[in-house]
Amino acid sequence: MKFRRAAILIGIAFVLSACTPAPETPENPAPAVRTAAAASRDVELRLPLTGRVEPLNSLRLRSLVDGRILRIAVADGAEVTEGESIFTLGGPRVEARNKSLKAEVRAAEIEVESARDLLKQAERRKEKHLATPGECARARTDVAAAEASFEKARNARKRFEGSLVLHTPISGSFTDRRVSTGQEILAGEELGTILNPEGMRIAAEVIPRPGLDVAVGQDARVEAEGAGTLAAEVQAILPSGGTAGEISVWLSGEALAGLSPGMVVRGSIVAAVHEAAVIVPPGAVVMDREDEPLVFVGEDPPYQPRPVIIGERRPDAVEILSGLQAGEPIVVEGAYELYWAEFSKNFKVED
Repeated sequence: MKFRRAAILIGIAFVLSACTPAPETPENPAPAVRTAAAASRDVELRLPLTGRVEPLNSLRLRSLVDGRILRIAVADGAEVTEGESIFTLGGPRVEARNKSLKAEVRAAEIEVESARDLLKQAERRKEKHLATPGECARARTDVAAAEASFEKARNARKRFEGSLVLHTPISGSFTDRRVSTGQEILAGEELGTILNPEGMRIAAEVIPRPGLDVAVGQDARVEAEGAGTLAAEVQAILPSGGTAGEISVWLSGEALAGLSPGMVVRGSIVAAVHEAAVIVPPGAVVMDREDEPLVFVGEDPPYQPRPVIIGERRPDAVEILSGLQAGEPIVVEGAYELYWAEFSKNFKVED
């Protein structure tokens, strides 16, 4: 009898437990995110370089362009001072190249004008609620790209015009002349040598970027094996360069005194500085399905996606050129998970 009563009680308990609803779990739990305020700091725009340490004893003058020797300004063996002109180039090939560069500058200028007109149209459409913020952001990106191309074309023409008169970047003795007046020469051809028996330097090749140029006096940082990071500066831009558009420079500085000739160094030149730039962690920037950058703004859900224009990228930070202000709260971790969760919620594929 007791056994029968116990069995009945166990059965009742089983039925009641089966009727108790299980705790509900969401089908798609919200992604874990972390927010933080967008920061602000100066951002250095750098040009990478590679170079070799060598004693300050000589400099080989090379032509940067194809052309003809129109004038040799100094005699063999003469003493020359820093900045003095040595060779002047010209001829039909120079005139043809100059004409081509002028046409490239004008074409790039037309592209800028067209991009600016399209941006104005997009902004007017946005005011009438006929355009999305993303459309305006893309138009601003197109303007920035067109302006960078225009600046690159102008710098290319400026460098070409500057390369037609070769100046010596050091004082010394002009020797080992290898060309004569009226002679046709090719870019990279050695023209002569300036001898200077004192000092130590780094002869480096700098890789240019659109909109950034190398100038005398710019700060540089170089890494040499066993010596760590050393400070230097651009002492001179040399009348020579690489076939891929590299710019040849000399770097000088007291910190270079301990280096040995022949050492290979790598580093960068600080070509410009964006002061008080808006900075976010790399994980805060999401590239959407159209490969356009955006960030999620807000301290708490729902976080709002906002298109941005990005600038410099570093392993630890990304510069935001427009679309975000310093101090605004953004998602810094889980942004991609949040984007795809929102995308999956709003974009359903029919079975």
